[in-house]
Amino acid sequence: MKIVTVGTGMAAAEFVQRLRLAGFRGEIVMCSDENFAPYSPCVIPFYLAGEPLDTVFWKGKDFYQHYRVTPRLSDPVVEVDAEKRIVRTVAGRAEAYDRLFYAAGARSWYPCPEWLETQGVFGFKTLTDMVAIDEYIKEHNIKKGVVFGGGFIGVDAALALRHRGLDMMLVHRNNRILSQMTDKEGGQFATRKLARKTGIDIRLKCTVSEIVADGGQLAAVKLSDNSMIETRLLIVAIGISPNSEPLCGHDKGVPVDRQMLAGAGIYTAGDVAVTPHAVTGETGIYATYPNAMQQTRTAARHLLHGDGQYAGSVNTNVLKKHIDFPIVSAGSFTGETVTWQQGDIWRRVYLEDDMINGYIIIGDTRISGYIYQLYLSRKKVDSTIKKVLSAPRHDAYYRHMLGCGQEP
Repeated sequence: MKIVTVGTGMAAAEFVQRLRLAGFRGEIVMCSDENFAPYSPCVIPFYLAGEPLDTVFWKGKDFYQHYRVTPRLSDPVVEVDAEKRIVRTVAGRAEAYDRLFYAAGARSWYPCPEWLETQGVFGFKTLTDMVAIDEYIKEHNIKKGVVFGGGFIGVDAALALRHRGLDMMLVHRNNRILSQMTDKEGGQFATRKLARKTGIDIRLKCTVSEIVADGGQLAAVKLSDNSMIETRLLIVAIGISPNSEPLCGHDKGVPVDRQMLAGAGIYTAGDVAVTPHAVTGETGIYATYPNAMQQTRTAARHLLHGDGQYAGSVNTNVLKKHIDFPIVSAGSFTGETVTWQQGDIWRRVYLEDDMINGYIIIGDTRISGYIYQLYLSRKKVDSTIKKVLSAPRHDAYYRHMLGCGQEP
């Protein structure tokens, strides 16, 4: 049996590793539009912040050799012919397969793609992006930069570059950063704390409307409030799109069944997979590392043994790189709210029928695991949740689990 993966990211690498460790001896070919060993997107901001490049290859730089893989690199797959079981690439290669693992990931979306033709303007999604940014900063001795986009990726970019020593500005169209993973009050709390603790200049309700170039190199950006900001570095991080076109003909993602099958002999996982939510059942793309790993392991088990099914995704978000106050959230921000705040710590859960419908925790992670389990298990929490959120020693959840009585 010959297996081809479209993509060489975390999901594809985990899939191949699972197969080989289980004793699969057939041919494996991995196709990628980049020229690297499998790397972790979760780690690449650390490289840009100053860590060695080798740290991003979390399964080893020798992955292809170690797991007996034939890599087809720097040659994007542009078509999957499911009937003939062939993938075709930009360079005209036709790679036949018996089983296909489609994990092509996602790409940055740009409001003005032509901006990327200007030296000093970059996306922030791939290792190719990170290497280009790193080389540009070194070559031009960049001391400050602007990030356009205040979602998870944009904040990650601003924090990494600030950690590297750059003076950073973050421009975001919403009234708070991280608007997809927080509610209004929680997001505004996080925005204030991040600005105070990091010194990042956060411009809200604002966009980058134009760029100004000098001899092909970025010189300044004009904001929608008509202010002009001199900078030679702009990171555009305002959205992503799944790379599902070669398989589906559109960028809406790849629907799969509980075995992670998208069609006969085609598995998928990660940023392209449309899966049901584990709690609500609502289908969507839930692009997180834990979801991708569980999807991949389900696909590998089914291919090897013909059994197993995916339990569903959870839209958990965790931001904690290069900051001393993590931000964690999951679920839906609807229902009755229970909130506790003290100093730099802010916690809120949303309740419906005495069950947690969603939650936001800012400032520490000591109770986040317990809250996550309560949310996922659909356990009724009634009045106990107030004690869990507000316990001064932050250990009410241990007391509740062990039956040790109430906080004195």
